[in-house]
Amino acid sequence: MYEIRKLNIWKKKGNHSFTCEKIMIDDASSRKESFLSMKCKEIFLEIMELVPEANIAEIKLRRGGKFRFPIYVSEKLNSTEIDALDLSVRANHCLHRAGFATVGDLVANINGSEDLNEIRNCGAKTVDEIMEQLFCYQYSQIKEEKKVKYIRRIQELNREF
Repeated sequence: MYEIRKLNIWKKKGNHSFTCEKIMIDDASSRKESFLSMKCKEIFLEIMELVPEANIAEIKLRRGGKFRFPIYVSEKLNSTEIDALDLSVRANHCLHRAGFATVGDLVANINGSEDLNEIRNCGAKTVDEIMEQLFCYQYSQIKEEKKVKYIRRIQELNREF
């Protein structure tokens, strides 16, 4: 359902601090509907206000359920607890059972949807929830002045060839 591909894009940030960008692909083509938390709904509405042509649901529909978004792996992300994603009890237990203590662990160790689906009680809806909350968390960590640039990057990644 989801694929994660690593890009070898490294950016120097501050004193000996590096940020790596990973591209995550959300493949919702096999599911009929997706349930969003209130926080994610607010974020999607904010995205629509900032860049009206960047409708995430429309992009997913146009791409046949596939949606790509960048995750910037930084020291802060690496040390953030999984609980910061505000996941349901099931999703939280699934990730803790798999040994993911931080968001950085999750991002660094997932190589595809099979990795999440292999975790006990981690089905399609739980995988959806984890990916949506990961996207929302990433977006909420971006500074206000860089959000439009991030949205443009999402549009670029999801452009049809």
